[in-house]
Order: sequence, then structure tokens, then C-alpha cells
Amino acid sequence: MQNLATKRIEQIDALRGFALFGIIMTHMFEGYLASMTPPHFLGFNILHPIDSFSQVVIQNLFVGKFYAIFSMLFGLSFYLILDQKKGSGSLKFIWRLVLLFLIGLIHHIHYRGDFLTVYAVFGFALVLFRKVPDKIILILGLFLAFNGPSIVTNSVSLIQKSRQESVQIIKETKNIALNNSADNPVTQANAYFDLILKGEYRKLLLSNITTGFYNKYNYLKFSGRLWVIPGLFLLGLWIGRKKWHQQIDKIPLVKIISVSALIGIPLTLISYYFSLPSNSEFIRFVASIAKDASNIFMPLLYIVVLLSFFKLNVTNKFASQLIPVGKMGLTTYVLQSAFGIFIFYGYGLGLLLKLSGTAALGLALSFFLIQILFSKWWFSNYRFGPLEWLWRSGTNGRWQSFKITKDQKISNL
Repeated sequence: MQNLATKRIEQIDALRGFALFGIIMTHMFEGYLASMTPPHFLGFNILHPIDSFSQVVIQNLFVGKFYAIFSMLFGLSFYLILDQKKGSGSLKFIWRLVLLFLIGLIHHIHYRGDFLTVYAVFGFALVLFRKVPDKIILILGLFLAFNGPSIVTNSVSLIQKSRQESVQIIKETKNIALNNSADNPVTQANAYFDLILKGEYRKLLLSNITTGFYNKYNYLKFSGRLWVIPGLFLLGLWIGRKKWHQQIDKIPLVKIISVSALIGIPLTLISYYFSLPSNSEFIRFVASIAKDASNIFMPLLYIVVLLSFFKLNVTNKFASQLIPVGKMGLTTYVLQSAFGIFIFYGYGLGLLLKLSGTAALGLALSFFLIQILFSKWWFSNYRFGPLEWLWRSGTNGRWQSFKITKDQKISNL
């Protein structure tokens, strides 16, 4: 019985590791910018014909997909840590989130694309749903995860478009003034891009701790992740309550693979072809809806495919390689950012404008493989990842046992 429980936890760790693979591939292709690319630098990583192909793959099969897996796992972790322990209080979990925010804050001032601070903030709201009925959690989770609020507001905006046209001249006049303002997003993007190229460390930290948070909020709002992330948290919580993680062998994986592929792949194609600038505004609106939906069905497809790999003897060993790197997910994620910043930023190697997107993907894959080897070695000597140990020690208010003793090593053989 203990072996089965361990296996289920390992599958969750493997999914987390898989999500981190997709995250580093996405961020490395984007040059670890986490900011709007200035107009005159658009396509900075498209240096060869193959880079255009890589861009299509990343934008349609990676962006928005792997962070969705990570977000759902966060909601599931909430259940595993707190919700299933009926006698435990919420204060300890809140303190855990405070510590996560502080870790994320240090990460954010170096890389403004950090999502640890975002997860910590939304995690506080998750505590409020601890005793909410499952049905409400599922309905609200689906509405938010599919970016329902943005769809509603954008629909209203399209309906009222004819009224807006009458004040277009006034808006254009305001835009002229805005274009000359330091608050203009393009002006801010130019300034931030310049800081990255020059590698002005202190100025970058100052920019990230000030305008970085403001830009992050705007991105969350513009992209819809302001709603999607809490929705994914709730779906992860719902999955935990239904104990799907304890019944993986009973889940009809082949059926789910078929359904998610039949829905997710067409949605991805619609999102790609309908979003072309030459299409009408309504068609592009449909494309945005398709994209939000594909960011649910495609991650579901990825999840069930990986879970299927665990069931097959041929692929079980391959899938199991993701367990250690996912077990130390916090450390893995932060180290990925440190690597990306070192590669692209001016105070590192400064390769932002010199490295093609495809070459960056090659580096991402190589570094992730190194992380797999490192994490396997690490857990042969230590019980927790470095940041996981620090986080756990801070949560419990005392230093946790860190190293694995000789007797524990023998018992694990």
C-alpha cells in the first residue's frame, strides 16, 4: 500500500517536472524578457528560417500550456497540504504563502516574469474556498479557467464598438500625447530592453521592483491570466477533492487522450489561423476564445499522455526521469531563471540579440537535462531541494533534517 501511495506522489512530481520543461523552453525562446518587445526589435531571435518554425511551435504548443499544468498542480498541492487535513488551521498555510512571496520577491527583482509572487497572492484567495462545496468550485473554476470574465467584457466591447467610433478622433488625440509620455508602454519597453542589453544590474533591480510589478499586473489583466490562474487553482483543488490522484489506474486515459486531442488540436489550429492580423476584429476575437480553450484541453492532453507513459513498460523509465526535477520544483524553476538571465542579460553573456530562437531552445533542453542529472544526485544525499528545505524550515519554524543518513540510504536501496 505504501508503494502505491509513493507512486502516486511520484506521478505528481513528474507532471511538475514536465511543466518546468515547457516553462524553460518557452522562456528561453523569448530571451527571458518578460516584457513587451520594442517594435524595432520584433523578431530579434528569428535569425534563420528554422527559427520561424520554432516560433510557431512555441507559440502554439508551449505558451500558456505548461504554466496551466503547473497552476493546476498548485491547487492540487493546496488540497494535499491543507484541505485534506481537516484538523489543520489555515494560518500555517498563509504563513507558507508569505514565505513563498518573499522568495518570489527576490526572484522577481532579478526576473520580472516571476510567477511565485503571483501564486502566493492568489493562494491567499484559495484559502477562502477551503469549505466551499465541490459543485461551486468546479463551476467557478471552469468559468475562470476558460477566461470567462475577459470573454464577457470583450463581447460587450465589440457590441459597443459603433459607439466608440464616434469618439475615435478624441482617442487619437490622447494617443498622440501618450506617445510622448514616459508612461507609454513602448517607451517603457524600450527603456527596459536597453537596461537588459547594457546589463545595468542595479537599475534593472530598481526597474523590476517598481514598474515591474505594475507591468506584471497589466500583463495578467491583458492576457486574462488574472482570471485563468485562480480558475486553474480551483480546478486543481477540485481534482484533489475527487481524489483523482489516488485513482490514476482507474482513469480512462485513452478516452481522455482521444477527446482532448479531438478538441484541443482543432482549437489550436483555429487560434493560429484566425489570429492573423489580416482577419477582422471579430475573427481575431474568436481566435482569442479558441486560444483560451486550447490552453485547457492541450494541457489536459499532455497530462494524460505523460500518465500513460507511466503505465507502459517501454516509456515508464523515461517518464520517471522527471520525478526528481519535479520534486525540487521551486529550486528547479529559480535555477532556470538564473541560467536564462546569465545567457541573455548584459551582466552575463549578453546573447539576447546574438542567439537564435532555435539555438536558445537547444540550450534550454541541455540545461534541463543537466537539471535532471543534478536532481537525481541531490536526492541521493539530501531529503529536500535547497529552496524547498529553506521554505519548509521557515514554515515549521525550525531547521528541518536535511542530509540523508547512511542507514536511510541503505533502506532506500
